Amino acid sequence: MIYLDNNATTCVDPAVRDAMLPWLDDHYGNPSAGYRFGKESRKAIESAREKVAALIGAHPEEIVFTSGGTESNNAAIRSALSYTPEKSLLTTAAEHSAVFEIAESLDEDLTVSDQGLNPVRSSGIPCLVEWKEALASEKYGVASMIWANNETGVISPVAEAAELAAEHKVYFHTDAVQAVGKIPVDVGNIPIHALSLSAHKMHGPKGIGALYLNRHSRFHPSVAGGGQENNRRSGTENVPGIVGLGIAAELAASRLEEAAKISSLRDRFETRVIDSVEGIEANGAEAERLPNTSNLYFSGVDGEGLLILLDEAGVCCSPGSACSTGSVQPSRIIRAMGHSSSRARSSVRFSLSRHTAEEEIDEAIAIIEKAVSKLRVVLPSGNRVISSTRRN
Repeated sequence: MIYLDNNATTCVDPAVRDAMLPWLDDHYGNPSAGYRFGKESRKAIESAREKVAALIGAHPEEIVFTSGGTESNNAAIRSALSYTPEKSLLTTAAEHSAVFEIAESLDEDLTVSDQGLNPVRSSGIPCLVEWKEALASEKYGVASMIWANNETGVISPVAEAAELAAEHKVYFHTDAVQAVGKIPVDVGNIPIHALSLSAHKMHGPKGIGALYLNRHSRFHPSVAGGGQENNRRSGTENVPGIVGLGIAAELAASRLEEAAKISSLRDRFETRVIDSVEGIEANGAEAERLPNTSNLYFSGVDGEGLLILLDEAGVCCSPGSACSTGSVQPSRIIRAMGHSSSRARSSVRFSLSRHTAEEEIDEAIAIIEKAVSKLRVVLPSGNRVISSTRRN
């Protein structure tokens, strides 16, 4: 198997797995207990909190453990909105569904032309001019901009967007699930109120994430009960998962310099595929991107058909967000960039990690060439290709 879908999830690092095992076995004490056996679990949680905080330049008390990025996004935005009920949410057309669907739930008629859904350029970068104009309207109490897009890897101007929000005293949140652990993220240098991250995007376990909450910001918890996480997220903590997230964060912090190597491998993959197969373009290539992400448009090829052939050949990749797998709808992100539905349906995401080997890249390129050739049918007139698997 050649795994090129690391934006969907990553393998658990052996060091993370080994650190988690004791907390699944002998050290099972409830961290809320007052005796020593439970206090061992509490100490492990606080150690992990320090590691996560260090990765993003936060204070440990600003880290709240959650079930993952989706919960973190929802908790931050819905809490902030509860303090400004008369105001709306400003976000972008390139958000992950965990933020986009919150916006939709607030306004069922929301479209890219609405001010509440800030447009993105053809590069995939959110438009700061429109963002500034929207904030100036004083309609918005909360603003959220994704740090790095999960489908294209395009990095947003989060620092500038946050500064503009601060000028208008608007609460600012960023979904940094794809960014944290892949590129430097430092909340100490940007006026951010809340930030979401997830363990399984950086070689940690699934089902655990964190929400950074600026210590000067108000927060209304969405889960009440035992008062865990300093009354910000009740429920007995997932100790093994939290320990795993802590080790994953520590490893990610020590390996950020590997980004250049991953980026070089991504560029090699992208360049060779584009050079060897006619009619391929990279979506978002003109923007700054995550070092591991390549979203390719295969003209005249049905994306679903290509994914099937690649899967049969042992290559794992994605049409975009893992959350939308199985959907017949064209990528919302590619369409938001101004591209056609046809291009959106013919685009495939490949995402690498520090475990991706050069040999795997070379083998994947050969498999892709063969699969694309199989799907394309040259018309008698010599006009360029259509897909033999395209649906009516």
